Amino acid sequence: MKPRDYSGPADLAAMQRIVQRAWNPDSHWHIGDLAWQRPSMPDRTIALWDEAAWAWFSAGNGLEMAAPPELVGAVLAWFDEMAGDDEKSVTVMETDAAAIDGLTAAGYRPAQTTTFFRHCLRELDDTLPAPQITAGYQVRSVRPGELAARAAVHRAAWQLKRLGEMQVPPVDLGEGGSGMTTARYGEIIGHWPYRSDLDLVVEAPDGSLVGSALGWIDDVNHVALLEPVGVDPEHGRRGLGAAVSLACLHAMRAAGATLAVVCPRGDDAYPVPRRLYHAVGFHDAGRTVTYQR
Repeated sequence: MKPRDYSGPADLAAMQRIVQRAWNPDSHWHIGDLAWQRPSMPDRTIALWDEAAWAWFSAGNGLEMAAPPELVGAVLAWFDEMAGDDEKSVTVMETDAAAIDGLTAAGYRPAQTTTFFRHCLRELDDTLPAPQITAGYQVRSVRPGELAARAAVHRAAWQLKRLGEMQVPPVDLGEGGSGMTTARYGEIIGHWPYRSDLDLVVEAPDGSLVGSALGWIDDVNHVALLEPVGVDPEHGRRGLGAAVSLACLHAMRAAGATLAVVCPRGDDAYPVPRRLYHAVGFHDAGRTVTYQR
C-alpha cells in the first residue's frame, strides 16, 4: 500500500476516522488532538495510507503516527525516505508493542531523554465533584463574538515566562508566548468535533476572560479529551484551573461522555499540570516513549 500526501480538510477527517476506529484507553491519539493541531498541518510533512494509517513529522525529524501493526514497517520506510540520513526520533505509547518491535527492528533505540507525556484517565460518573469557584468569578461557555477574547486568554495562560517558572528547577524560557491568534482560533473551532458548549471560560469580576478549558468528545467511543486548560497567571492560585476543568468535565458528561483523558507532561521537571488533573480525579495510565536513530 503506497502512501499519499496530505491534501487538506478531507484528509484531516480521514485521519480522525483512523483514530476513532482504533481508539482504546491505551491510544496515543484522540480525534480532538487532530482538530486542535489543525493549524500546524501545513508546517508538517504528512502521509496517509488510505484510511488505515497516517504519520507526520516536522522540523527536527520527530515522527508521530497512528498505524496498525501491519503498516508500522511501511510508515518507518516512508519516514526514512522522506527524512534522509539525519538523526530521527519516533514517539509512541509504551504499550504499542507492534510499533516498538518495528522500531527496534529498524535500528531505533530508546532515546536518552527524561521528558515524556502521561495519559491520565477519569471516569465521568457520580464521583465527579461540583466545581468550586472563587467569589466574583464565573465559569461559562464561550459566547458568540468572543473569538478575539478567547484567543487572548489562551495567550495569557501560555506565556513562556510562566511556563518556565512552573518547571523544577525553574527555567528561563524568555518573554515570548503562544502563537495563538484570533484567526488561528477561528480555524480550530471550524473543525469537527468542536462544540462551543464545551469551550468554557472563566470570567473575572471586571468581565474579562482569565481562564479556559476546552473539551472534545468522541461520540462513538464516548471518550472526552480535556485539552487545553489554562489560567492567566495574574489570576493564579485561586483554584480557577480546577474549577474550569471540573465544569468542562461536567459539560462533557452531560453531552454523553463516560470517560475523560488528559495528557500532561509526566516527568518530574514539569509537575504542576499533572498535579491539577490528579486533584480533580484523574489517575495515571499509559505514557509516551521516544525511540531514536
